[in-house]
Amino acid sequence: MKRVFQTALGMLCFLAVVSVAVAQQTPQPVVRLGNWIEVGNDVFMHIIATADIRYKTSHNADFESRVRDRALSRNPSNTAQHEQEGDLSYAELRFGVDFRYQKNLNFHLLFENQSIFDGNLIDDRANTSNPGGTDVFGRAASTENPGFRVERFTIRYQFPGTPILLHVGPDLWAVSQAGILSNDNPRIAVEGNFGKLKVWASAVIERESQRLGLQNDNDSMYYVFGGIYDAKPHKFGMDVVWFRDRFAGADTAVAGNRPDIGWTGQKVDSVWVNASWSGKMGPIRGLVQGNVLVGTARGSTVRGSGATGLPTVVPLRREYDIFAASAIAYLEAELGMVRPFVGLVYGSGDGDARDNKLHGFQTQNVADSNAITSNGFFNHLDTSVAFAHRDYSCPGLAQISNVTQPAGTTRNPYAVGRAVLGAGGGGTECSHTTSNVYNSRLGITSHLGILTTYSNPGTLVIPVGIRLFPMKGHEITGWYVYRAMIDSSLLDTAFAPELRGQKISKSLYHGVGGFWMWTLNPHFDIRLDGEIGIPAAGYKDLAQLADCNPNVAGTQACDGNDPALRAGVRVRARF
Repeated sequence: MKRVFQTALGMLCFLAVVSVAVAQQTPQPVVRLGNWIEVGNDVFMHIIATADIRYKTSHNADFESRVRDRALSRNPSNTAQHEQEGDLSYAELRFGVDFRYQKNLNFHLLFENQSIFDGNLIDDRANTSNPGGTDVFGRAASTENPGFRVERFTIRYQFPGTPILLHVGPDLWAVSQAGILSNDNPRIAVEGNFGKLKVWASAVIERESQRLGLQNDNDSMYYVFGGIYDAKPHKFGMDVVWFRDRFAGADTAVAGNRPDIGWTGQKVDSVWVNASWSGKMGPIRGLVQGNVLVGTARGSTVRGSGATGLPTVVPLRREYDIFAASAIAYLEAELGMVRPFVGLVYGSGDGDARDNKLHGFQTQNVADSNAITSNGFFNHLDTSVAFAHRDYSCPGLAQISNVTQPAGTTRNPYAVGRAVLGAGGGGTECSHTTSNVYNSRLGITSHLGILTTYSNPGTLVIPVGIRLFPMKGHEITGWYVYRAMIDSSLLDTAFAPELRGQKISKSLYHGVGGFWMWTLNPHFDIRLDGEIGIPAAGYKDLAQLADCNPNVAGTQACDGNDPALRAGVRVRARF
């Protein structure tokens, strides 16, 4: 038997050598369609390779020079560190492939690695991601170094002779013309193309309960139904999205309040309806979109214990009514090489932490990233922290955790103090999440017994600026962005003992910035960008609650007067 196997293996090797020799003597013609190369009968392949290399710096991202600036994470692959606070060099490296069979089947596979690089990291030593020991803040280094991972994979099949297309897998996909719900979550979708009218329906997995060691009804999913009518130069769109979250309230080993997930037993069912118009009228290009959010939510079903338990005055299984609204507008005048623009984003706010109403607008119940800057209208604001880039830290950073309650006062059971400042308070992103224009983090834990972004204090963002195209391949854009809350009552309740009857201002901060981008060819571009964050009255009020010297008895209030600075250069090649 062994001799037979050896003989067969030898014959295979001989045939392989002969076939290679014959192939070398009779070269096969290569068929190309643009960037696609034929690799089989009617099978074409396109290689994807992208290098996005950035050098960036930031200063006083918490608006306070008296607090030591520290890395958000010691993990070289932490994207919060890359995009928000850091003096570093990092790269987003992608490699993938597209396959196409005839005209009706496409397969897309993309791998990505995003990491900080220096001399040691580039050598890939055994201790690059974990040099050992702790830093001056007592934090150990990360032990995770995922390297290349699967970023996206999709199959799209157009049923022959029909307008129906099937989509399976995660890709970057936006809901609504304003793109306020956008991510690369796994989904299965059916799309119909009826000429000027396109319609779609999809089921999207936001969070899967397998991560919790559970199955059955413990997931967070949403379902999208929508369409767009393209009557050039005008487009009219409408979407209905049902969010069904059972992940945040899944019954895990830890009962009560879990700040990174939610309260045990909580449930959220919300429906977002939007209607939009975009188009051109003469030199004016514009977008208008209205949004309504309705639904119901249920609070915790258990009391837990200690600091994670519900006070007895807070009822179990409390029912919440959800009703919120939002409006988005954008206008840009295309006047040759000069294009002035102005925008408006409004989201209603929740003003009472004691009632059973949730009025804060945000599409998703969870604080997840979106991509409003990928919709073709706000894309030139993708580096603006004040608009939708990864947000600044809370004033005084995590030193807010050292706030002491004044002697002789009793905190209202509905007031959750610093936890109202995002998930955990003071860490990454104070007001809003990555590429999410709404104040999705402020007030997220204001209603005891439920953790939801629908309890935010509302959003007012006004960007105004100008785009210049002085010569072919060059774009210079400058902007001013104002960010504020609609109703600051949630924060007033949370910090009532420290405020002593005062109120926190609705204004948060101003952003002044811009970029210059030089596109040398379709595959290569260079961009320089920067922004100055100037604290407004609301952030200065929050800074007064922080302790700028926790080593001294009492509270040494911060000022929050220092501007936040960030700048970066991006060199990108795409194939």
